[in-house]
Order: sequence, then C-alpha cells, then structure tokens
Amino acid sequence: MGKTLLKIAALALLLAACGRAEIGAAKYGGDDCRRVSLIDAATGAAVRGAEDFALDAENGRLFISAYDRRAVEKAARKKRETLPQGGLYAVALADLFNPETQALKAESLASPADFAGGLHPHGLSFDAANHELVFINRAYRRDGRKWTMTPHLRRIGANGEVYVGVAEAAHCAANDVAADADGVVTSFDHGSCGLGAGFENVFGLKRSGVARRGETLFDKALFANGLAHRQNGDLVMAATREDALLTLGDDFAETGRIAIPGGPDNLTIADDGDIVAAAHPSLFKLMLTRKFGFGAAPSRIVKADPETGAVEILFDDPKGALFSAATVAIETENGLAAGSVTDEGLLVCQAAS
Repeated sequence: MGKTLLKIAALALLLAACGRAEIGAAKYGGDDCRRVSLIDAATGAAVRGAEDFALDAENGRLFISAYDRRAVEKAARKKRETLPQGGLYAVALADLFNPETQALKAESLASPADFAGGLHPHGLSFDAANHELVFINRAYRRDGRKWTMTPHLRRIGANGEVYVGVAEAAHCAANDVAADADGVVTSFDHGSCGLGAGFENVFGLKRSGVARRGETLFDKALFANGLAHRQNGDLVMAATREDALLTLGDDFAETGRIAIPGGPDNLTIADDGDIVAAAHPSLFKLMLTRKFGFGAAPSRIVKADPETGAVEILFDDPKGALFSAATVAIETENGLAAGSVTDEGLLVCQAAS
C-alpha cells in the first residue's frame, strides 16, 4: 500500500510539471524532418528505443545504444524465461544524413551473450583516447522466477572488437556516463533506490548527482540525467526535474545554470560548442507512454549556449505526431538527428537549402 501511495503522490508532482511557457519557432519544421528506420542486421528487426548517442566526429560515426525498455520491463514483471535484448550500433553520418536514406542496417558491436545479465545499454559515451565505448548496462539476473536489474559500467572496443571489459560496479540509480581524462563519471538519478527514491520524488529531495568509482562528487540535483563535457573541461549535467542544465566546475561545484523549456534528458555537444539537449515538455505524458504504452509523448530538442545562457528551439513536436519521446539528439553541419526511448528508428532533420 505504501508503494502505491508514493507512486500516486509522485504522479501528482509529474502532473504539475506539464504546464510549459510559450516557446519560439523551431529551427527545423515538420517539412524538414523525416523518420529513418534502424534495422538490426542480425535479426532483421526494426530497432526501438535508440535512447542515447555518442559521436565520433573525427571518423564520421554515430554510436547508438538501444533497447526496448518497456518490453524488457514487462517481460521481467511477467517472469518470462527470457528477456528481449538490446544492441550497440554504429552508423556513418554520411549515410544517416543522405536524403535518400530511408533505413539503416547495422550490426550490434557487442553480443548479448558476452554480458552476464544480457545487453540492455542505457547511457553511452565515446572514449576517444582509448577508442572505446563506455556505457551503463542494465543487467538482469534471475533468482528463481524473479528478475532483478543491476546497472553495471561496461566498456567495449569502438570497432566491434571481441574484447569486452570487466563489469564495474555502478550506483543503483546509475543513468548516464561521460568519459574524461581521469576515467569516467556517471550520473545517478536518485540518491536511493526503492522506497527511498519514491520519497525523493514526493518531497522533491535533491539527492541525485554525479559519481566516480563509487565516490559521490555532486548530489544536489533533482533527477540528474545526461552528461556532456565541454571543450574547456567543464561537465554539463541535465537536471530533468529542475528543467535546467547545470555546469559543474573542476571541483564539481555548480558554477552555472541554464533554464530549459522542458526536462532535459541526454546531452551532446554541437560543432560550435553549444549543448544539444532532448527535453521533455511533459513528464506525465512521457511516463504514460514509456511505462504503459499510452499514446505518444511530446518531443523537443533545444540548443543552449553555455556562455550566454541563450536557448534555441531546434525541433518541437508537442503531440509526438512525427517522433515520440525524443531522449537524445546531435546537430552537425549536415542537420539534426534524434533518438527516442520508446519510438522506432531515428528522426533526421535537414533545413531546406
């Protein structure tokens, strides 16, 4: 009963987040955008849940972490013998932004069989120095008929090398990851898990943040989410339930804050150094579609200047009619591309020349 009451109270808080102020026109309109299917080469199935990206600009590649979270959670809840698996994919930017491209076929860079608990990649980062992908893997282990999820920090070679790094422990609420000169930092979206996380939601307790190798570096955010390093080394973190991007300095103290029209999710850095964020205009609608499959959720992509705090709307789909629940995006000189936690494939936008 206690868990039910906590969920109801948390839902009320999410409802309060639905109202958003008016925003300006988007850089990319509906006529500039199209959907591009992502096909798993091994199974031939359309990929759903391309939740996070990592960009290898030097080699013109986009890495994608994907799995159907709702399908996995439903199978685990129903105590199925096996769970759906995800993949880590690489696609060429030239193919992605080719106006003739309607579908991209890609093989996963890693096999689910290589990971204890299967492959369910969440937050993703490209470690250019070591030419590796670092990601949060949500491993599921079965105890009797019950499935338990435990997040691990994993590494694989960025070219699909067979080597798979040893699992590293991660916070029970680990969300995103960002590689840097000292290794990696991870975000955790709650300070506690289980009932403790519910209390954080209900009472708006700022206990989420950033950690490295088990050490908490910052824990004063409401639902710490996406991470991205600026060129000057500062870490930018999405505080989803604060509708804000937080800049953390060398000592991981907050040194800057940018208000965002929506709850920011995953972050990337544009060619000009600005921050590209997928933002959720309605966390309530996101919850309905992600948890229960009800309808579509709005998608909004914004670009923020960390120096001035100016925010530009890149894409806005208030009903999720073209693309639902975008959670990540990149912008290059060739256009905009986005992925979603719930929708199939990718969104690609290119302004008319």
